[in-house]
Amino acid sequence: MKKTLLILCSLASAVSLASAQSTIVTYEANDAAGNSDDGINQNSQIVQVWTQTQSPTGGSGGGYGSWTMLEPYAWQIWSYPDGNNVNGSITETHTFAGGPLAVGQTVSLLFANSAINPPQTVGIDLLNGSGSAIQFGFLGGGPNNYYYTDSSSSFASAGSMGFLYHSGFTVSITVTGAGTYSAVAGSDSWSGTFNGSLVGIDVFDNAGGNGSDVGFNDLSISVPEPSTLAMLAVGSVGFFGWRRISRRA
Repeated sequence: MKKTLLILCSLASAVSLASAQSTIVTYEANDAAGNSDDGINQNSQIVQVWTQTQSPTGGSGGGYGSWTMLEPYAWQIWSYPDGNNVNGSITETHTFAGGPLAVGQTVSLLFANSAINPPQTVGIDLLNGSGSAIQFGFLGGGPNNYYYTDSSSSFASAGSMGFLYHSGFTVSITVTGAGTYSAVAGSDSWSGTFNGSLVGIDVFDNAGGNGSDVGFNDLSISVPEPSTLAMLAVGSVGFFGWRRISRRA
């Protein structure tokens, strides 16, 4: 009888954990980020993945926009300052289905960028509902390496990997405990802390230089096998041809 109760309690705990975590899902680019048909999920369904925010919303600010590359598909965003050095910026935001990331869950995204005007930034945020909880990115005019910012670090070096101009790599962030995480970006890796619950992700381009495209694809939320939790390093991959097919403001 005690054994039966133990099994039932274990099953209940597993159901509770599953209901509290983000839905396990993958998305690939299908159209310009922010459009109603911008992605395809793991079930081959066409869905909207990203919500677009542009700044400034009016006036004579710098430029910004998004488009989709074909063969292979990839989301693309771009921004630049105007002649008066007023910055344009664009952000694509996705809210995790089913709730925040649970311990053991990983969010990953293919990412690449080009020229950035100092001291502006491009990159990825994991969001806690009130803002950025973890940020990974590249700083224009800064050290020739990628940085991260979280609850205990600000613009810390993510590792020794130098600027990969127009060369894509995978960024993976895994929740390892209450307010702790580990991350891998190309050949860089680090660990850190964050505040709140991770409820979404965004990709941003804040006033890059001429041709300051940011490309991204293959957004996924998953639970790694226990044997692979310590084997998250992913090398660079050549998934961008950087040939513009069309621009959509």
